[in-house]
Amino acid sequence: MNLMRSKRSTASAIATPSKPPAELYIGGAGDESSRLVLSYAEARRQQVRGKRDVHYLPHWKITVAQRLAMELAAEGRPLALIGHSWGADTVVRAAKMLVAQAFLIGADPVAKPLTRLTARDDRPASAAQVVHVDAVPSAYDRSDLVKAAGFFTGGGVPRAFQMADTRIDTALNHWNFRGMMEARGADGQSAEDWLAGFPDLLLSRTVG
Repeated sequence: MNLMRSKRSTASAIATPSKPPAELYIGGAGDESSRLVLSYAEARRQQVRGKRDVHYLPHWKITVAQRLAMELAAEGRPLALIGHSWGADTVVRAAKMLVAQAFLIGADPVAKPLTRLTARDDRPASAAQVVHVDAVPSAYDRSDLVKAAGFFTGGGVPRAFQMADTRIDTALNHWNFRGMMEARGADGQSAEDWLAGFPDLLLSRTVG
């Protein structure tokens, strides 16, 4: 795959999707050891084999995520970007590189201070639909303290997810990515439900 294709080359991606949808999962801090998102993506890859392409990256591979998202969109694949914690920050950064529309899910998203400072966490023009899953547990654990540290260093919730089309409130701890994906909102829909039907949400037009 040529990951160096230019940003504008994605304009043709939204004409008539001819390839299976793609899901790109971005893990939060330490996910390569905790495997919270990595294990979910691996299970998801088995579940949708032959129907969808599933990819995974850690949050710090921002440039790789941007190039991969551009390439997948340029191939004509309806694209969903799903991030947990700081991974949601990378989701927003990747979506800002797209011309083709994308579907965004942030599971307890946390912005990185530099991203917030440079206003790179605004809602991307490519975001056709944004789902924000928020986690406010009744009993805090170490993962929630890590999240709180991220907030106190200047991050907070990325603006793109503050302006989400759908918000799902949960009483889960910050580490529980799988639970957040399965949790149902007030309308009875979970992030997984939205993900199942996301290709139909993407409009056949260029943006930005």
